[in-house]
Amino acid sequence: MIWTTEKKRNGGWRLTDGAGNVPVPGWKKTVLLTAWMIVMMASGSLVKAYDIEQSDLDRVIQTFQEGRVFHAVMTHTFTDSYTGEEDVTEGEIWISQDKYLIRAEYQTILVDGETSVVYNESQNKVLISRYEPEEDDFAPSRFFSGKDEVFSVSDTSPQNGNTAFTLKPDDPFEIFTRVTIVLGPDRVPLEISAVDQMDNNMSTTFKDAEFLEDSDAVFTLDYPDDAEIIDLRK
Repeated sequence: MIWTTEKKRNGGWRLTDGAGNVPVPGWKKTVLLTAWMIVMMASGSLVKAYDIEQSDLDRVIQTFQEGRVFHAVMTHTFTDSYTGEEDVTEGEIWISQDKYLIRAEYQTILVDGETSVVYNESQNKVLISRYEPEEDDFAPSRFFSGKDEVFSVSDTSPQNGNTAFTLKPDDPFEIFTRVTIVLGPDRVPLEISAVDQMDNNMSTTFKDAEFLEDSDAVFTLDYPDDAEIIDLRK
Protein backbone atom coordinates (compact mmCIF):
# COMPACT_ATOMS: atom_id res chain seq x y z
CA MET A 1 0.00 0.00 0.00
CA ILE A 2 1.23 3.51 -0.88
CA TRP A 3 0.51 6.29 1.58
CA THR A 4 0.09 9.86 0.33
CA THR A 5 -0.77 13.16 1.99
CA GLU A 6 -4.12 14.90 1.74
CA LYS A 7 -5.51 18.19 2.98
CA LYS A 8 -7.86 17.92 5.96
CA ARG A 9 -11.10 19.89 5.91
CA ASN A 10 -10.14 21.81 9.03
CA GLY A 11 -6.69 22.59 7.67
CA GLY A 12 -3.37 20.81 7.95
CA TRP A 13 -2.29 17.56 6.35
CA ARG A 14 -2.48 13.87 7.13
CA LEU A 15 -1.30 10.56 5.70
CA THR A 16 -3.93 8.51 3.87
CA ASP A 17 -4.23 5.59 1.47
CA GLY A 18 -6.53 7.63 -0.76
CA ALA A 19 -9.66 6.03 0.69
CA GLY A 20 -9.71 8.00 3.92
CA ASN A 21 -7.79 5.41 5.92
CA VAL A 22 -5.15 6.79 8.27
CA PRO A 23 -2.13 4.64 9.14
CA VAL A 24 -2.38 4.04 12.87
CA PRO A 25 -0.49 0.94 14.05
CA GLY A 26 -2.82 -1.59 15.65
CA TRP A 27 -0.59 -2.00 18.68
CA LYS A 28 -0.64 1.75 19.22
CA LYS A 29 -4.42 1.84 19.52
CA THR A 30 -4.37 -0.77 22.26
CA VAL A 31 -1.17 0.14 24.08
CA LEU A 32 -2.51 3.65 24.56
CA LEU A 33 -4.98 2.16 27.01
CA THR A 34 -2.03 2.16 29.38
CA ALA A 35 -1.18 5.77 28.70
CA TRP A 36 -4.59 7.32 29.10
CA MET A 37 -5.55 5.19 32.10
CA ILE A 38 -2.45 6.19 34.06
CA VAL A 39 -2.77 9.82 32.98
CA MET A 40 -6.36 9.80 34.23
CA MET A 41 -5.07 8.47 37.53
CA ALA A 42 -2.51 11.27 37.52
CA SER A 43 -5.17 13.91 36.88
CA GLY A 44 -7.46 12.70 39.62
CA SER A 45 -10.25 12.33 37.04
CA LEU A 46 -10.39 8.55 36.93
CA VAL A 47 -12.90 7.49 39.54
CA LYS A 48 -15.60 8.82 41.80
CA ALA A 49 -14.97 8.97 45.51
CA TYR A 50 -15.34 5.71 47.37
CA ASP A 51 -14.66 4.50 50.89
CA ILE A 52 -12.68 1.26 50.79
CA GLU A 53 -8.99 1.61 49.97
CA GLN A 54 -9.54 5.17 48.75
CA SER A 55 -6.14 6.24 50.03
CA ASP A 56 -4.33 3.82 47.69
CA LEU A 57 -5.46 5.48 44.46
CA ASP A 58 -5.31 8.90 46.10
CA ARG A 59 -1.64 8.41 46.86
CA VAL A 60 -0.92 7.29 43.31
CA ILE A 61 -2.66 10.43 42.05
CA GLN A 62 -0.69 12.56 44.49
CA THR A 63 2.58 11.03 43.29
CA PHE A 64 1.85 12.19 39.75
CA GLN A 65 0.75 15.61 40.94
CA GLU A 66 4.10 15.97 42.66
CA GLY A 67 5.70 15.81 39.21
CA ARG A 68 6.96 12.22 39.24
CA VAL A 69 7.30 10.10 36.09
CA PHE A 70 6.01 6.53 35.98
CA HIS A 71 8.45 4.18 34.22
CA ALA A 72 8.19 0.46 33.59
CA VAL A 73 8.97 -2.37 31.22
CA MET A 74 5.62 -3.36 29.80
CA THR A 75 4.05 -6.36 28.14
CA HIS A 76 0.82 -5.55 26.35
CA THR A 77 -1.56 -8.25 25.13
CA PHE A 78 -4.58 -7.70 22.91
CA THR A 79 -6.95 -10.66 22.51
CA ASP A 80 -9.46 -10.54 19.66
CA SER A 81 -12.84 -11.79 20.91
CA TYR A 82 -13.86 -13.07 17.47
CA THR A 83 -10.74 -14.92 16.33
CA GLY A 84 -9.12 -15.57 19.69
CA GLU A 85 -5.83 -14.34 18.26
CA GLU A 86 -3.39 -12.59 20.57
CA ASP A 87 -1.14 -9.68 19.67
CA VAL A 88 1.69 -9.16 22.16
CA THR A 89 3.81 -6.01 22.32
CA GLU A 90 6.76 -5.46 24.63
CA GLY A 91 8.57 -2.25 25.36
CA GLU A 92 9.13 0.56 27.84
CA ILE A 93 6.82 3.34 28.91
CA TRP A 94 7.28 6.70 30.64
CA ILE A 95 4.26 8.75 31.71
CA SER A 96 3.85 12.06 33.52
CA GLN A 97 0.74 14.17 33.99
CA ASP A 98 0.86 15.66 30.49
CA LYS A 99 3.36 13.60 28.48
CA TYR A 100 4.08 10.02 27.57
CA LEU A 101 6.79 8.11 25.73
CA ILE A 102 6.38 4.54 24.50
CA ARG A 103 9.28 2.56 23.06
CA ALA A 104 8.20 -0.70 21.44
CA GLU A 105 9.79 -2.94 18.84
CA TYR A 106 10.57 -0.89 15.71
CA GLN A 107 8.33 1.97 16.88
CA THR A 108 8.61 4.89 19.29
CA ILE A 109 5.83 7.35 20.17
CA LEU A 110 6.27 10.65 21.99
CA VAL A 111 3.29 12.84 22.88
CA ASP A 112 3.72 16.09 24.80
CA GLY A 113 0.11 17.27 24.73
CA GLU A 114 0.62 19.44 21.65
CA THR A 115 2.75 17.40 19.26
CA SER A 116 2.88 13.71 18.40
CA VAL A 117 6.15 12.28 17.07
CA VAL A 118 6.32 8.70 15.79
CA TYR A 119 9.57 7.08 14.67
CA ASN A 120 9.30 3.91 12.60
CA GLU A 121 12.67 2.19 12.80
CA SER A 122 12.02 -0.38 10.08
CA GLN A 123 11.19 2.36 7.56
CA ASN A 124 13.53 4.94 9.10
CA LYS A 125 10.75 7.52 8.99
CA VAL A 126 9.64 10.18 11.45
CA LEU A 127 6.01 11.32 11.43
CA ILE A 128 5.35 14.63 13.19
CA SER A 129 1.82 15.92 13.64
CA ARG A 130 -0.26 18.17 15.83
CA TYR A 131 -1.72 16.10 18.60
CA GLU A 132 -5.49 16.27 18.21
CA PRO A 133 -7.05 14.30 21.09
CA GLU A 134 -10.57 14.82 19.75
CA GLU A 135 -9.60 12.59 16.80
CA ASP A 136 -8.08 9.94 19.06
CA ASP A 137 -10.48 7.52 20.75
CA PHE A 138 -7.72 6.60 23.18
CA ALA A 139 -6.55 10.10 24.08
CA PRO A 140 -6.48 10.90 27.81
CA SER A 141 -8.03 14.33 27.32
CA ARG A 142 -11.18 12.95 25.67
CA PHE A 143 -12.19 11.86 29.15
CA PHE A 144 -11.68 15.31 30.67
CA SER A 145 -14.12 17.35 28.56
CA GLY A 146 -17.00 18.28 30.81
CA LYS A 147 -16.77 15.16 32.97
CA ASP A 148 -15.20 15.04 36.40
CA GLU A 149 -15.14 11.27 36.53
CA VAL A 150 -15.12 8.48 33.98
CA PHE A 151 -15.50 5.31 36.01
CA SER A 152 -16.79 4.23 39.40
CA VAL A 153 -15.10 1.61 41.54
CA SER A 154 -17.45 -1.38 41.69
CA ASP A 155 -15.20 -3.73 43.65
CA THR A 156 -11.87 -3.97 45.45
CA SER A 157 -10.22 -7.26 46.30
CA PRO A 158 -6.86 -8.59 47.57
CA GLN A 159 -4.74 -10.35 44.96
CA ASN A 160 -1.55 -12.09 46.10
CA GLY A 161 -0.61 -9.25 48.41
CA ASN A 162 -1.72 -6.63 45.89
CA THR A 163 -5.01 -4.75 45.55
CA ALA A 164 -7.24 -5.08 42.49
CA PHE A 165 -9.75 -2.34 41.67
CA THR A 166 -12.60 -3.16 39.29
CA LEU A 167 -14.02 -0.09 37.56
CA LYS A 168 -17.28 0.30 35.64
CA PRO A 169 -18.05 3.22 33.29
CA ASP A 170 -20.61 5.87 34.21
CA ASP A 171 -21.39 6.42 30.52
CA PRO A 172 -23.04 3.43 28.74
CA PHE A 173 -21.36 4.51 25.51
CA GLU A 174 -17.87 4.43 27.00
CA ILE A 175 -15.53 2.36 24.82
CA PHE A 176 -14.44 0.18 27.76
CA THR A 177 -17.09 -1.74 29.71
CA ARG A 178 -14.78 -2.89 32.50
CA VAL A 179 -11.33 -1.85 33.67
CA THR A 180 -9.17 -3.48 36.34
CA ILE A 181 -6.18 -1.80 37.97
CA VAL A 182 -3.80 -3.79 40.18
CA LEU A 183 -1.62 -1.84 42.60
CA GLY A 184 1.32 -3.36 44.46
CA PRO A 185 1.83 -2.98 48.22
CA ASP A 186 3.97 0.08 47.46
CA ARG A 187 1.05 1.54 45.45
CA VAL A 188 2.83 1.25 42.11
CA PRO A 189 0.65 0.09 39.18
CA LEU A 190 1.41 -3.54 38.27
CA GLU A 191 -1.31 -4.26 35.73
CA ILE A 192 -4.08 -2.49 33.83
CA SER A 193 -6.62 -4.54 31.90
CA ALA A 194 -9.86 -3.74 30.10
CA VAL A 195 -12.71 -5.20 28.09
CA ASP A 196 -14.18 -3.11 25.27
CA GLN A 197 -17.68 -3.08 23.82
CA MET A 198 -16.69 -5.76 21.30
CA ASP A 199 -15.54 -8.00 24.19
CA ASN A 200 -11.91 -7.67 23.11
CA ASN A 201 -9.51 -8.03 26.03
CA MET A 202 -6.52 -5.77 26.61
CA SER A 203 -3.96 -6.23 29.35
CA THR A 204 -0.75 -4.39 30.16
CA THR A 205 1.55 -5.74 32.85
CA PHE A 206 4.47 -3.79 34.29
CA LYS A 207 7.87 -5.05 35.38
CA ASP A 208 10.45 -3.04 37.33
CA ALA A 209 7.81 -0.31 37.74
CA GLU A 210 8.93 2.82 39.56
CA PHE A 211 8.35 6.54 39.89
CA LEU A 212 11.21 8.76 38.74
CA GLU A 213 11.93 12.39 39.43
CA ASP A 214 10.41 14.58 36.73
CA SER A 215 12.82 15.60 33.98
CA ASP A 216 12.17 16.97 30.52
CA ALA A 217 15.21 14.98 29.42
CA VAL A 218 13.14 11.81 29.80
CA PHE A 219 10.70 12.87 27.09
CA THR A 220 12.97 13.01 24.08
CA LEU A 221 12.95 11.00 20.88
CA ASP A 222 16.21 10.41 19.04
CA TYR A 223 16.42 9.21 15.45
CA PRO A 224 19.17 8.94 12.80
CA ASP A 225 20.22 12.00 10.84
CA ASP A 226 19.28 10.26 7.59
CA ALA A 227 15.71 9.47 8.68
CA GLU A 228 12.96 10.72 6.38
CA ILE A 229 10.89 13.35 8.21
CA ILE A 230 7.22 13.78 7.35
CA ASP A 231 5.90 16.89 9.08
CA LEU A 232 2.11 17.04 8.85
CA ARG A 233 1.89 20.29 10.80
CA LYS A 234 2.67 22.35 7.72
